Amino acid sequence: MKKIIFMVMAVFLLLNIPISSFAQSRDEYPEFDNLKKVGQSGYQFLKIGVGARGTAMGGAAITNEGNAGDVFYNPAGLTAIEGKSVFVGYTNWFADIKHQAFSAAINLGKLGVFGLNGVMMDHGDIMGTAIANNNIGYEDTGNLDVAEMAIGLSYARRFTDRFGLGGTIKYCRQDLDAMESSVVAFDIGTIYNTGWHDVKVAMSIQHFSKEIRYIDEDFVLPLTYRIGVSANLLSLMGKTSEKHDWTIAFEGVNPRDYTERFHLGTEYWFDGLVALRGGYKFNYDEEGITFGAGVKMMGVEIGYAYADFGDILGTINRVSAQLSF
Repeated sequence: MKKIIFMVMAVFLLLNIPISSFAQSRDEYPEFDNLKKVGQSGYQFLKIGVGARGTAMGGAAITNEGNAGDVFYNPAGLTAIEGKSVFVGYTNWFADIKHQAFSAAINLGKLGVFGLNGVMMDHGDIMGTAIANNNIGYEDTGNLDVAEMAIGLSYARRFTDRFGLGGTIKYCRQDLDAMESSVVAFDIGTIYNTGWHDVKVAMSIQHFSKEIRYIDEDFVLPLTYRIGVSANLLSLMGKTSEKHDWTIAFEGVNPRDYTERFHLGTEYWFDGLVALRGGYKFNYDEEGITFGAGVKMMGVEIGYAYADFGDILGTINRVSAQLSF
């Protein structure tokens, strides 16, 4: 067990070198203090939150486990699936853009948990224009062909009754009319249940890939490091209840293309049937408060999440469904 933990920590530390180097540069050059690192990565659709549960909790979902949809935050979350799990999610994004996601996973016992997942962006009809032949004004060129997607295969396994490790390999593609690009990326994550008041500690790295060439420029995916902790509040207060379950979660996020961010979330379940969720995102330009709810019956959970993006961008609504059997 100690060897497993050591290897996982070594991977995280090695992959964290670029972030650490940047932090050192900020110490040497004070003018970097207000630098938010924006515009340093592409494929921004990979950063959009997936599912009603995680997004309603302010994105503090790295310790969530037991459902196929948890793979989008931490592939180690698949380790708690006991049989089969299927997830579908839909987000009504800005400018009539639709964000769709799916995931399915199956536990094969000693072989581990295997999963298939993906996200897709539907940009709708985008009219193209070009400078007119007489160089005066513009003329229509028809609808542009824009598509973004990522398809992944995941594997997760419990090495003890408390420690789980998971990973995803995914093919990411972006078509921008006549130009296209693609790359293979990786996610890796861990979850450890301390056994004390259901306190869980988790880490994950998302969207690790090589550089991508687009025309004559190179760029990378939005590499993101996460570390989080969650606990059962009622247990911490010395109370036990078969009908009530209340969790609080906190998460630190270090993205390649922004300064450090923090997510705070909570989830309350009544009798395993109805869930109320809320959260807040810190150090975001627009995002802030989130909330939502879920209903679960006969192994099927339907969830809704609301996110406030400020006066200019407005609100984002998400719905998702999960089936466990």
